[in-house]
Order: sequence, then structure tokens, then C-alpha cells
Amino acid sequence: MKYRYPLTIFFLSLILINITGCETIWNYGNKRALKKDIIELFKKHGVAIKYPVCNMIGTTRDATCEFRASADQVSSLVRGLNLKEVGVESASKPNMLLKVNQANVGCLACRSFKNVSKIKVFTSGHRPSELRLKSGAAFEYLILFQDLDTDKVCVQVSYSYS
Repeated sequence: MKYRYPLTIFFLSLILINITGCETIWNYGNKRALKKDIIELFKKHGVAIKYPVCNMIGTTRDATCEFRASADQVSSLVRGLNLKEVGVESASKPNMLLKVNQANVGCLACRSFKNVSKIKVFTSGHRPSELRLKSGAAFEYLILFQDLDTDKVCVQVSYSYS
């Protein structure tokens, strides 16, 4: 009888995981830290963003964050993070996917960035020092998508292993 309550909680937890899936739990458990890390990284480079909407991609280390930023803020991020522009002026989506690693499951899957002719894309190098966080963690890469008609921005990142 004394194990009834813990066993009930355990079985209800299993049912919850089965219904929602590991992806939902992974996303919920990690998106607050992701949001904090993105805000910290951008602040380090002189750009304060408000209310980023961040989500993990599946159960991977990859994630996206969408937010609003002016052209000047994007320019500051590009300079501070040492990002390089990917030429996509008239690129079709298949060509864009060849040029930008991992884009198919990240920012380009977001509704705001379906029309690739209206965006600029900037990418980082592999594990650059600019993507290190105060905590010692770092991002493996960062891809920044800027909607040229609005002030919408999406960044796609991947946490590095160490």
C-alpha cells in the first residue's frame, strides 16, 4: 500500500511520455536554456533581442530561434559573430539546401522563411570562438536567416559536444 502512490506516478509518467513523445519532453526541457544562451550570445556582441521563440529540432542538439531584429542589429551580429553571407539571391529551395547545411529541418521549415528569394543567409565557421558561452558551452555552428521584407530573423544552431 505504501508503494501505491509512487507506482501510480511512475505509470502516469510512462503514459505521458507515450502520448507526447520524447521530442516534446526534450524540447520543453531544453528551450528555456537555449533561449537564455541565445540572448547571452547576442548580448555579448552588442545586440539585445526580446522574446525569441526557441525550439529544439527533434531530439537532436540542433535548434532554432525566431525573433525580430533591425537591419542594423543583423549587421552587428554578422560582424560580431564573424558570419559569412551565402549567395542565395535567386536560389531555388533545392539549391539553397545544398548550400546551407541542415537548413531543411530548421529555419527553412518555418513558415516565415518559405520564400527563399526574400531572405539573406549568413553562416558561421565550424566551432568558432565567437560562439562560446560564459558557461563554457558553445555552439557548433550558427546559421542566420534574415527576411528582407520584414524584421524577422531565424537562427539555427547546434550545441557542440564540448
